[in-house]
Amino acid sequence: MADNIAHLNELIMSMAKKRGLDKTFCPSEIARQLSSKEDEWRSLMEPVRLAATKLIDKGQLVCKQNGEIVDIRTVKGPIRLQITSN
Repeated sequence: MADNIAHLNELIMSMAKKRGLDKTFCPSEIARQLSSKEDEWRSLMEPVRLAATKLIDKGQLVCKQNGEIVDIRTVKGPIRLQITSN
C-alpha cells in the first residue's frame, strides 16, 4: 500500500513539474497513465484524488476549479491540479 501511495505521489509530482507553475492538469491524466484497460481509469480516480489531497496538505500542490483555488475535499465537478512555488 505504501508503495502505491509513493508511486502515485511520484506520478502526480512528475506531471506537476512538467507542467510548471503556470499550467494545470486533470487528475484523470494520472489515472489514465495507470490504467491498462479503456474504462479502468475511472476506478483509479479516488486513490489519485486522495494522494493529491495529501500533497495539497503538504503545500506542494493546489486544487483549482475555473481558475480559482478550491478545497479538494468539498469541491464538486472537474478540478485541475497545479504545482506550487514552495
